[in-house]
Amino acid sequence: MKSVNKNSVIALGTGTSTGIPMVGCKCQVCTSLDHRDQRMRTSIFIETAKGKKILVDTTPDLRTQLLTNQISEIDFVIMTHDHADHLHGIDDLRPLTFGPPVKEIPIYSNQQTLESIEQRFAYIFRKRDLNKNPILGGGIPRLNLNTVELEKNIVIDGEEFFFFNYPHGHESTMGFIHQGLAYIVDCMEIPDQLLATLQKKKIHLLILDCLQRAKHSTHLTVEKSFAYIEKLNPERTALIHIGHDLSHIELSRMAEQQFGKKVFPLYDQLKLFY
Repeated sequence: MKSVNKNSVIALGTGTSTGIPMVGCKCQVCTSLDHRDQRMRTSIFIETAKGKKILVDTTPDLRTQLLTNQISEIDFVIMTHDHADHLHGIDDLRPLTFGPPVKEIPIYSNQQTLESIEQRFAYIFRKRDLNKNPILGGGIPRLNLNTVELEKNIVIDGEEFFFFNYPHGHESTMGFIHQGLAYIVDCMEIPDQLLATLQKKKIHLLILDCLQRAKHSTHLTVEKSFAYIEKLNPERTALIHIGHDLSHIELSRMAEQQFGKKVFPLYDQLKLFY
């Protein structure tokens, strides 16, 4: 049974940590005139069938991503992990809290990531006596941090999610499933126990890490990504977090040769439904 198109997801950015083109690089992909090879840092924006607007990660490109895609409202943010290319645009949430009316934006993640965010952006999250130390000038983004429970179905603002951790270098990244959308970025491997859990889920659209052809110590390669697609067997798979080793045309050709049209690379501003 095919999935019913009710929710939408926009690829705000599809590139690796440097963005593509990478500053100073003159390779074929970085100098490409194909707009699909021009990739901001990886992030997505979900609008659910119930009208909830969800941002996943706050990249250093966030302001441009919001303006380019005409996004002026966010109900909450999901933060996958604390690496700079996924987090360091957090201050650009500030205008979305100005109002009227003034609002707070909730941020959801695992405990490890939230502790890092609170420490790294203490100017936002440290407790202060506003009578003695009022916020001056443009102020700070009004955000609140919320820990999610892992590997169980939970509801956030009326939307059901299933969150899970997986290895990324020496740390971990948090992925999720929302109504048949599975999101797995910045992934070194999917442990067997988690893979077995995901195989029991009905995945309509998998958005999956796919950095490059050569072996990498913290990300999935083309070979590893394709192997996990075979094991998970989603209806469709969209590849993301792509480096300058791969042009859009090259990766499209590789995916189509093995899977047909059901696997394809994302590009910035592409909108899909699930």
